[in-house]
Amino acid sequence: MNLESTRSVRPISLTYHHSTETALHVMQMTMPKVIFCNEKSVGVVLQAVREKNYKPKVVVFGNHPDAVSFARILSSYSDAQAARFRYVENDNIRKTSCILHSSGTTGIPKAVELSNYSMLSLNEESKINMNETVTLWFSSIYWVSGILLNLKAISQGAKVIVYPKFDEEMTCILIEKYKVTWLFTGTSMTNRFLKAGYVKNYSLSTLKIIFCSGAILKPESQKELKRLLPHVDILQAYGMTELGGIITCQMPHHKLGSCGSVVPNMQIKIVDPESGKTLGSNEMGELWAKSENIMTGYYRNPEATKSTIDKEGWLHSGDLCYIDENGEVFVVDRLKELIKYRGYQISPAEIEDLLLTHPAVLEIAVVAVPHSTDDEHPIAYVTKKHGATVTEQELIDYVANNMMDHFKLRAGVVFLDSLPYTESGKIAKKELRALAKKLAIE
Repeated sequence: MNLESTRSVRPISLTYHHSTETALHVMQMTMPKVIFCNEKSVGVVLQAVREKNYKPKVVVFGNHPDAVSFARILSSYSDAQAARFRYVENDNIRKTSCILHSSGTTGIPKAVELSNYSMLSLNEESKINMNETVTLWFSSIYWVSGILLNLKAISQGAKVIVYPKFDEEMTCILIEKYKVTWLFTGTSMTNRFLKAGYVKNYSLSTLKIIFCSGAILKPESQKELKRLLPHVDILQAYGMTELGGIITCQMPHHKLGSCGSVVPNMQIKIVDPESGKTLGSNEMGELWAKSENIMTGYYRNPEATKSTIDKEGWLHSGDLCYIDENGEVFVVDRLKELIKYRGYQISPAEIEDLLLTHPAVLEIAVVAVPHSTDDEHPIAYVTKKHGATVTEQELIDYVANNMMDHFKLRAGVVFLDSLPYTESGKIAKKELRALAKKLAIE
């Protein structure tokens, strides 16, 4: 492999959790010349390459008989040759430097182009401070948070504890053993970390901040974590890959359940999605945002780019939000996930919030089952805490006794051993909706 031929590259993200179908989609869209992968992902990559029938160079961090070892590439060049290597000078700071992928919660992941400017701005993010910290996170570089955290750790000289996957008890063990001070988790990880109960069994006295993002962290979860870890700031951020990272960030003085206030160099507003009218404080609508860090566009998908970013440069997030009188942002739900029942608009998050207060529930996802006369009925997919017992009818009654009639779980409750996740660690509601569709009543 010639070093001279790889001086100018455009990194494209993929993770080993991807299916062959998704890997094929990414390859067909981007046609990479070189694919770097680890031993976990190389099988999926090679299968996709064979099905696509084209010949990229596949480089593995480790060993595989059908891939080139990265160690072998390094060993084939002398120190003198490596010292002569020069990168290509950047002649346009707005040129695409990296292609990440959207979370894929509502469909196939889209390729998000971020410019050199966006990447530099990401590294200047003031709300993340890793100076003199011992950090632990589980974000791969497939996520924009993984890119952000890696850049910040390098530029600020943080000590990083690397562990291959999130595990509730192992997280506690790592914090105690390595005296971790700063922890980043996805929202689902945060809830599992809280509900698994291991926090009480370990000394986590060095921990100062738990920072989470990816979905809505409920005020009840923040409050309970704070009760268990009174010395720790429990903070959440709201961001999008398409906007180059963080949009709003919570600080210790902000209200529980809020995503904090807008970060510097970012504009936001709440808009009525039907009329396009800008709304005032505590009025619920779609959050629109504008920033110099905004994506170049969706790679080879101008239609999706046009439908997401309007002519004035506002990115339409698809998130149902409101801004309170103090400028704090509250994310309610995804607009596309609202359930329609006899003219009512039901927010699945409201039902999920209630069910998460049940002592037997570990995780919950509410989606719609199509119905021929009522439009849609809510159904809850539930995982139980270890050793807990609860019946379907108990949870149906729990909702019926605590919420208005139209929120009732008319399509029932389904218990699962575990919920499916997207590659970015969010609950994969797309998969659950596919299951629910099979239950449709004609």
